[in-house]
Amino acid sequence: MKKKIMMIAMSMLLAFAVAGCGAKNTDDAPKVEVTDGAELLNKVWDTYGEDQKFPAMGGDFNNPVDNAAGAFDIADAENLTYMLYIPADSVELIDGAASLIHAMNTNTFTGAAFHLADASKAQMLADSLKENISNTQWMCGFPDKLVIFSVNGGEYVVSAFGNGEIMDNFKTKLTEVYGESAVLLIEENLV
Repeated sequence: MKKKIMMIAMSMLLAFAVAGCGAKNTDDAPKVEVTDGAELLNKVWDTYGEDQKFPAMGGDFNNPVDNAAGAFDIADAENLTYMLYIPADSVELIDGAASLIHAMNTNTFTGAAFHLADASKAQMLADSLKENISNTQWMCGFPDKLVIFSVNGGEYVVSAFGNGEIMDNFKTKLTEVYGESAVLLIEENLV
């Protein structure tokens, strides 16, 4: 009888252990308070040391922000596609955006935070961003690397591409700031 009870207990313990090894559900990840995409990017940018920062600007053509991320007007879909590489047919997935871009060369660093109208569409947006960025015909050299994260269970999608070293630093800083609420969806070398 003791052996049976012990075997049942061991079986249950093994079942729980195996179940815990599955993929992490991003909906269960702890959430952090984020009011908008500019705040999300600025929390990351603010952790950079002076030796890590580069000339940067945020926002859009009509509302530029110097040395910080800024809100991007999504009503101008053409500009959104041109500057942040979101495909025109994916603009309907978002209801807010922000940017942080290298001031001298967008291929060195372009970062964007998109607020999704429906968090369940995060992977769909990530895939369309990846395809559009990967298929872009670059004029002044190719960016080295692309990373796309989901933050807060898909509430935000953060995309960034550029120089490999800058991208590795951005990836590290983003995960330090947002912890388990930042889930890497795509990481790809572009060259």
